[in-house]
Amino acid sequence: MDKIDARYRIFKEKIKKLGYMKGEAKKVSKVLEKVADFGMMSDGGNQKVARAVAKAKNEKELRTMLDKISTMAKGKYAEAGEDEVIQRAIWAMDSKAQGMQLRPDANVLMQLKKLIDTRRDQNIRTDDMKTMKVKWKDAEKVHDVLMRLKTPERSKYLILLQKDIKSFKTNFNGILKFANR
Repeated sequence: MDKIDARYRIFKEKIKKLGYMKGEAKKVSKVLEKVADFGMMSDGGNQKVARAVAKAKNEKELRTMLDKISTMAKGKYAEAGEDEVIQRAIWAMDSKAQGMQLRPDANVLMQLKKLIDTRRDQNIRTDDMKTMKVKWKDAEKVHDVLMRLKTPERSKYLILLQKDIKSFKTNFNGILKFANR
């Protein structure tokens, strides 16, 4: 019986070193709920970046982890060193989204689409759990401008819109001003 316990302990230590324990898996899944795609070519790469975001204590440590990921496996995950991946990882680390904001329908783009579909003025909620009343015609104009952008640029604006109510107001009004030209 003692041999089984010793084997199990050694196995558990090896698994812990690899980073596949339940506690860490929960942290990684929370990161993946905030940002599902970091811009990596494979799901394995996205998992590695999410694991780095969950482990990192500050931005400097995160950047060194991403640098290590970009050089591992003979360049298989080289895109981890790109600015876009790094910015999404930093945003995921700094994001204050919690509770209901982690659901997919809480995404600002989805909320704008809901306004357009219902053709009613409604509130839009940001990650700081504050709301702002938005007219559906304005939402339609902003949505159209955002959809004309390429995905990396659009995601940068969506992150700024999603962050908090102050950045939502300034960026929404700026995009609306551009749309009304």
